[in-house]
Amino acid sequence: MPQFKPFKGIRPTEETSQEFVTLAVNQYSKEELDYYINNREHSFLHIILPTWDETIQDPKEKFRKVRENFENFISKKILTQDKSSFYIYQVIQPDGRETKGLLGLVNIDDYRQNKIKKHEETLERRVELFADYLKESHFHAEPVLLTYKPAQRVDLLIDTEMKRKPILKIEEENGTQHLLWRVDNRLNLKQLKDSIEKLDELYIADGHHRMESSERYTKFAVENSKDEVYGDEAFNYTLALLVSNEDLIINDYNRLIKDLNGLTPEAFLTALEVDFEIIPKVDELVVPTKKHHIVMYLDGQFYSLYVKNNLLTTEGLSELDTYIFEENVMKPILNIQDSKKDKRVHYECGTRNREGVEALKNKVDHHDYIAAFAFYPVDVKDLQLIADLGLKMPPKSTYIEPKPLSGFAVFDLKE
Repeated sequence: MPQFKPFKGIRPTEETSQEFVTLAVNQYSKEELDYYINNREHSFLHIILPTWDETIQDPKEKFRKVRENFENFISKKILTQDKSSFYIYQVIQPDGRETKGLLGLVNIDDYRQNKIKKHEETLERRVELFADYLKESHFHAEPVLLTYKPAQRVDLLIDTEMKRKPILKIEEENGTQHLLWRVDNRLNLKQLKDSIEKLDELYIADGHHRMESSERYTKFAVENSKDEVYGDEAFNYTLALLVSNEDLIINDYNRLIKDLNGLTPEAFLTALEVDFEIIPKVDELVVPTKKHHIVMYLDGQFYSLYVKNNLLTTEGLSELDTYIFEENVMKPILNIQDSKKDKRVHYECGTRNREGVEALKNKVDHHDYIAAFAFYPVDVKDLQLIADLGLKMPPKSTYIEPKPLSGFAVFDLKE
């Protein structure tokens, strides 16, 4: 049973929240970053600004400066610290889709013991970089996104708390709303903690690198501790947002291909016929309708590719169209052997509808790419199956929401 505990969240006040909280840095363009840095003096971006300050050469010095900025925001009362709490975080999309989750701390030992299960490989460079960041900044401003199988008791407790007024409410320019409730009543804390700890396991939905970096940080902190380590120290935990798999939104992640490895479109189609039933769609934009239905746009025309039964022989990875595509198209036909590094393949987040497919078509029509492939979104049950079997998905198989804002509730590792 995975551990779950409250924490003394450091967060913006009602007055400072709209200006302080931001999207994750990688969701901004350079122009947007420059704009927000110049126009939002008290945003979270100003705390992490040293990370891309080219005048500071030493990475450790950059990260120490981040810590200094964080403490300055606290001293200036831009941020406030709560007593030990859980937080309920809800995202309401402009189209009405709602996702809610429970924000708290999970134990790194549970990750090591596979009570918190993963389904993706990580890149060593990214893991080491964020671990180095944690060693100097000592705080988490973005949670790992975890999911769990439906648990009626957990959902009931969360829904009950959400009947109260949220402590923070923020609206993005596109209309997306983010709401935060604090749970600090002792009885309610115990009920939530007990209900989560009765779950058999948790699954990483998004944030594999962050989780692995947190494990590295914990190992570093234990090895360098001057005091005896008992296991309940802050550095043994990381920040996590727990979302029921019924609330999780998984979007498609699609592929754009630069060239056909020397094949003509006709020869490429012939090669595909070995493993796919191919149905041309003349003058018709097509969206994938189910698992094992892949849509291809090539040479000005759409095609429906249906996976043949000979590829659906084993439980696990054969449930994933991205795996089938990688093993039976990208590697043997296109000679893309390392999809993480090969520049001939580009990954594009989809929208679960026509807009995403139209965006792929436009990039091919403008000769940026020669072909596009759209996939049906991965089912969360398949994600959990892959994790249960100890397997790993191909890179960029899922684009998962919600994407939590940075700085809504910060976990200070020096707590």
